[in-house]
Amino acid sequence: MTDDTFYATLKLVTGEELLAEVSPCDESDEQFFLVSNPIVIAETTNIDYQKGVAISGLIPKKWMLYSSDDMTIIYKSHVVSVSELDKFGVEFYNQALIAAKLSSPIKRKVDSKDNLGYVGTTKEYRKELERMYQMSMDVTDDPLS
Repeated sequence: MTDDTFYATLKLVTGEELLAEVSPCDESDEQFFLVSNPIVIAETTNIDYQKGVAISGLIPKKWMLYSSDDMTIIYKSHVVSVSELDKFGVEFYNQALIAAKLSSPIKRKVDSKDNLGYVGTTKEYRKELERMYQMSMDVTDDPLS
């Protein structure tokens, strides 16, 4: 992406609202956005009549479910509005993107080291826990003590 890339929400003439990394581009008198990892957020609402409450949820999905490419071009003539995401919007987008990729029919490996919250692999933690267990003072060879 270029230096003028930013995280944004785009409202399209179709009514869809996308969250994505966006780069404005001009080429051969055509103006368009180069959009990376576009996702849509669907909102669901269920009513629990027994408890008298409404439960809302957000469901992130890839915008183009069956695309194997993470980038697409959207011509500016198809965009009604563009708004840059703030810090919290960017955090929400990055977490929603992980969920959207995992629920996509086109599966791709999500490299945990590149995502927020990565603390290690199961293999690394297993070795560390086994080491800590072996070094603990409470470990004896007699299973009944």
